[in-house]
Amino acid sequence: MPLLLLTPLLSQAQVVRPLGSEPAHAAEAAPAQNRTTALVLPFFDDFSRQSEGQPAVQRWLPRGGALINNRFPRRPITRNVATLDGLDELGQPRGAISRIGDADSLTSQPIDLSALTVADNVFLSFFWQAGTVRGRPEASGTRPIALYVEFRDRNGLWQQVWQLPSPADTTNFRFKALPVNQAAFFHAGFQFRIRVSGYLYNARDAWSVDYVRLDRNRSATDSTFRDIATSRALPSALRRYAAMPVGQFNVNPAQELATRTATTANNLDAGPAPTPITWAGFLDVLPAGPSTRFLSGGASLDARARQYPVVGNPALAPVPATPATKQLRQRLVLITNETNPLTLANDTISRLTELSDYYAYDDGTAEASLSLAPASTGPSSYYALRFELNRPDQVRAIRLYPVLSTAASRLITVNIWDDDGTGKPTAQPKASKSFTVPTSLPAGQSFVEVAFDQAVPVDGRFYAGYGQAPTPQFVEFGLDLNNASPAGALLFFAQGAWQPFNPATNYSPAGALMLRPVLGSVITAAAAPSDLATRYRLYPNPSPDGRVQVPGPYRQATLLDALGRVLWEQPTAEAGQPKLHLPALPAGLYFVRLVLPDGRSLTQRLALGSQ
Repeated sequence: MPLLLLTPLLSQAQVVRPLGSEPAHAAEAAPAQNRTTALVLPFFDDFSRQSEGQPAVQRWLPRGGALINNRFPRRPITRNVATLDGLDELGQPRGAISRIGDADSLTSQPIDLSALTVADNVFLSFFWQAGTVRGRPEASGTRPIALYVEFRDRNGLWQQVWQLPSPADTTNFRFKALPVNQAAFFHAGFQFRIRVSGYLYNARDAWSVDYVRLDRNRSATDSTFRDIATSRALPSALRRYAAMPVGQFNVNPAQELATRTATTANNLDAGPAPTPITWAGFLDVLPAGPSTRFLSGGASLDARARQYPVVGNPALAPVPATPATKQLRQRLVLITNETNPLTLANDTISRLTELSDYYAYDDGTAEASLSLAPASTGPSSYYALRFELNRPDQVRAIRLYPVLSTAASRLITVNIWDDDGTGKPTAQPKASKSFTVPTSLPAGQSFVEVAFDQAVPVDGRFYAGYGQAPTPQFVEFGLDLNNASPAGALLFFAQGAWQPFNPATNYSPAGALMLRPVLGSVITAAAAPSDLATRYRLYPNPSPDGRVQVPGPYRQATLLDALGRVLWEQPTAEAGQPKLHLPALPAGLYFVRLVLPDGRSLTQRLALGSQ
């Protein structure tokens, strides 16, 4: 069906879809194995003590497919939840397009209950939510969409103790407590498992769990805790973008900094008296500082209060207008006088905002995908994003987040347009580049970079976008549902005309297409001053084994192929080290891009393999 109008045709074409792949799960899954020593009570995890990725192996078996995150839930109990869906531990579909069945699971490490009995009133409790920010699990006929809880008995068999079909109300997290009330469960290797069933081809049928607790001397109504926690993710530290080039930011930092940031707090205490707390907000300029406190405040939170707003103004903090790339880290901290080390981590929430060499409306992570509606015939279709410059600049490349389950091996064209004076791209692009999406990406990489043959000069307002020739198949790219481009900034082209496309009014939550124009001058070896080019001359060149010396100081290295596609990004732990350890690649000509200490980029040719 061609993409024609902002009508129900868009809904039928389903241009906004659940994710079909998710690289955030893990670059490489660890083998599933039990601890050598069983855990003891109390068992507790609200997932705030770890970063996004697979569950911590200290408490959970790996390779179950659950993703720890604060992006998919709505109104979570604490910062971070475990989301279970149809994608495996590598973020890939568990089954073919028509498959249904058992999907993700969250399985505890062994827990020693051998010294306890039914009389000890052991209960497992957790909060659950059906669906994500994209929507609820989508029931269809007799397809089983459900959440299950199972206990492992002393014979090693899993016994189902609870099942919940997908409910209609998916707005809030709900509490469930289950008794451990059979003698067969009280043994040295007890485990519990939370798992889901549903569609296996993408993340459509998703559930989240939070605040998992297993302990003695409890009851089925034991749903309150002496804990006040942060919940909602922070917005960008910038007013208009989620990231922007540092040179564009430096033209007017006060104009670009956001004047409002916010999270929410949940009081899990039963009261009856309110709980007085204070809070603080900080803006840290990384890596060199300064760190400035921009928020001081407090309130008396009612018992069981949910989603209480904590609001501050990060624009009150100074940001040096230095040319080097930097990160802005917002931190909001609840000061609650809590002493339980298991819950202290959920008192703080933070977010990084990049000031580098690119514009972005997205935060780098996708919760859904956006595609041009398939069409067998007709003209090419395009999406375009609008960007506003503070000074003239040039676009070197466009980065895109492909969903490889549908985009791999597809031919697309990336374009740069000027504004036609009416708030739309010009009839003809000023630069175009064709690109075939690779079938796989290096571990830890989610974006592809398409470099133009020459840097494209831009001024004022410009548009960056991509398109495809008619195809009967969906070709999907990432859509960030936790950030949004401004109204009217996303447009699509079909049947010879540009039309505004706003996901907020087109059958999806508001979001940001994950497309990033890369700006700024790049110093190539040919154009660099002779002393700079000489100082950063890579050796050995050719390199027979991918071991390459960088003789000058730098911040980060990236390897590109002859088409400008990113093949490897230097791991954070190796950033700036004098020797590069490149992956095994076919012999040929490549390019190494170095981010220098002053924020500029230097690109050097490198031959790999014997020449």
